Amino acid sequence: MPAYLVVDLDIHNHEAIADYRSRALPLVAKAGGRLIALDDAPLGLEGWQATNMLIIEFSDMQAIRSLFASPDYAPLARQRQAAAGSRIVALRGM
Repeated sequence: MPAYLVVDLDIHNHEAIADYRSRALPLVAKAGGRLIALDDAPLGLEGWQATNMLIIEFSDMQAIRSLFASPDYAPLARQRQAAAGSRIVALRGM
């Protein structure tokens, strides 16, 4: 069953996030992830003022767990956390 990683960032350091993305997206691809949406000005409709969002599709929830537990991803996660406030959820697809 597919799973989706939904990320909402409040970016404080755009250069660091650009570097993070250039290094994290190959790891995402290696884990079977595919970036399906990236928007730096999402349309807020009700109760949520998002600033910079992305959605990544994975084959299943375990692929997301494995990426986040990867020792290769750990330093990148710290880089993202230093450069942006993050709200991240994983959703099961249908």
